[in-house]
Amino acid sequence: MEIRYEHGICLEDKNRKVILDPSRQSDIGVVTHGHMDHLVKDAYMTHHTLDILGVRTGERRGKGIHYGFPRPVGGFDITLYPAGHVFGSAMVMVEDVLYTGDFNTDGGKTCGKASAYRCNTLIIETTYGKIDYRLPSKKEVIDDMLAWTRSEVDEGPVVFGAYEFGKAQEAISLLNSIGEVPYVPEKVARLNEIYNKHGVSLKYRTGTPEGNFTAVVPPSDLKKSPGALVELARKNNGTCAYLSGWCAFYSFFHSMNIDAQFPLSDHAGFDELMDYVKRCQPERVFTVHGSAKEFARSVEEELGIEATALK
Repeated sequence: MEIRYEHGICLEDKNRKVILDPSRQSDIGVVTHGHMDHLVKDAYMTHHTLDILGVRTGERRGKGIHYGFPRPVGGFDITLYPAGHVFGSAMVMVEDVLYTGDFNTDGGKTCGKASAYRCNTLIIETTYGKIDYRLPSKKEVIDDMLAWTRSEVDEGPVVFGAYEFGKAQEAISLLNSIGEVPYVPEKVARLNEIYNKHGVSLKYRTGTPEGNFTAVVPPSDLKKSPGALVELARKNNGTCAYLSGWCAFYSFFHSMNIDAQFPLSDHAGFDELMDYVKRCQPERVFTVHGSAKEFARSVEEELGIEATALK
């Protein structure tokens, strides 16, 4: 089987062909999750992601697949498994080839977690593929975030900036766990309702709050032209925080105009990536996205497995 990059990750064998995370509409494509840099129409995806596609693009146009059930696509039998990245995210098994897509072995409250599967060839996402990209314990990050929330909300409003699909809903679920029902803008609320439809309960409010409150907004609302919830919080002695795995390595206090930052990641860090390769026991590895070259080098040097950055 040939594996190459061709408007996505292309797997081809004689008259069979499938494209994983295609960069344009494709009826032989498989979309792994609902972030906008991955979403295309007409492709195969989980039913959860198909509903997210409908909300984010205005057209629910694609073919839904259930986790764990093989489905013919482009002549191959493919099977989707939970990826632990965001709600509805999937890893793709194509015969003896496993493509992780964006994944997280720790998972989250709203998306399950990724498991390892034996495979001959592993195509692995390497956003945090540099050896220095070691993420802190997710439990510690969450404990810190919630402790900070409890202490700050007594003094004034608390606003979290988090990517509007995936991270925002994870933040809402975490806040719900300590009895907080955060306010959100309408575009986050529309996505929240897809979660509720599929049985992932999210409690939230819309509109204009009074008194002390918590809120979850897209990161762009934190910046120089703040959104309405951020502006109201600032007028009432409020504090703002940013949620991103990159907070483990970079400071966003000035660029985001925030008071705190928490490295809550929906990707696997370097240590988790290496452990995942070991557990899958592949004969060869292809690395994609982020620090692909660096991680391929680490796999060859530390594990002795043939590894190539896929261009």
